[in-house]
Parts: sequence; structure tokens; C-alpha cells
Amino acid sequence: MESLKLCVMILFHPVVVTEHIKRQRGRRAQWLPILVMLVLMVAVRVFSIYVTHYPLTSVSVRKANLLLECGKLMVPVLTWVLASYAMTTILDGETLFQETLLFSAYALTPYIVFTPVLTLLSRLMDISQLGVYTAAEIIILGWVVALMILALKEMNGYSGGKTVLVIALSLFTMVMIWAVVILLYTIASQFVTMLREMFYEFIYRMN
Repeated sequence: MESLKLCVMILFHPVVVTEHIKRQRGRRAQWLPILVMLVLMVAVRVFSIYVTHYPLTSVSVRKANLLLECGKLMVPVLTWVLASYAMTTILDGETLFQETLLFSAYALTPYIVFTPVLTLLSRLMDISQLGVYTAAEIIILGWVVALMILALKEMNGYSGGKTVLVIALSLFTMVMIWAVVILLYTIASQFVTMLREMFYEFIYRMN
């Protein structure tokens, strides 16, 4: 029930939610709300893919890769949490990793609440209203981003200028994390391919 209240509160008084989370420091970790919000985000994305009116959808239902589409949401959120927390630990931040992750999960509330509504409304729209639909999507995502930035500022006691600095460094760190992951994946893929070719060559020579 407390988590539901915080979800409602974050839509109207997000600063109060940041203060509440900081007051809870030292109590047992609240991993369940985090997990529930992330699962709901994925469920909402899948719902929007299959229910959005086809003239307005950006993803073909027949060609949709659900794992990829969900990753497009999950990876940026989790990478932002990791990168922003890393920067706050360096730049005199006050929050713990679990607090950063918890507020970021609650910050997904506008997406979880309003995307299904927009998806259902899309059934009443046609291609001429694509601009309106796209603008609504941008507003929802912008709301989520704004909440995460607000949390970064309020929970760490940063000034406006320092918040901008930490955001810039966090975005740079996110890019570096993605680059390293892609590099490691490429190297691993090439290594596996080499091992496979060596195995086939060995089997061929044995025959």
C-alpha cells in the first residue's frame, strides 16, 4: 500500500517522495517495489506493441522482437542508475545505490500509468493524428526523465550547475558502459566463432 501511495505522490509531489526515501535509510532494502515497477514497465511496452493502432505504431507486430523492444527501455534505465550513482559517489553525493534505483523505479510511474491510456486512445486515431500521438509519447518519456533528474538533484543536495555537470558525466559514463559491453560482446562472438571453426576443422581432419 505504501508503494502505491508513493506512485501516486510522485505524479504530483515528487520532492516529497525523495524526502520519504531518504528517511527510510537504514531500514531493510525495498527490492520488491523495484522489481514490480520494472516488470510493469516491460508489460506496458508489450501491451503497447500489440494494441497500438497499426497506422500509429513504430514497430510492426509481425516483426517485433520483444526482447529487443523491452531492452530498449530496461537497459537505459538500469545504465542510468549505475552511471549516475557512480558519478554521485565521486562528486560528494548523498544517496545509496538502492535509493537511486528505488526512486528511478518509481519515476517510471508516468510511463506505466499513461502509456496504456494512450495506447487505447490510439484505437480512435488515424494516421493524420500521428503528430499528436508522437507528442504524447515524448511528453510521457520526458516526464520520466524529468523525475529522474529531479531525484538526482534533490536526493544529493546538488545545486543546478552541479546537477547539470553530474548529468553530463553520467551520460558520458553510460556511453562508455555501452561501448565496453559491445566491445566485449564482439570479442566474445569472434572467439566463439574461431572455436567453432577450429572444432569443425578438427572433425573434418579426423574423418
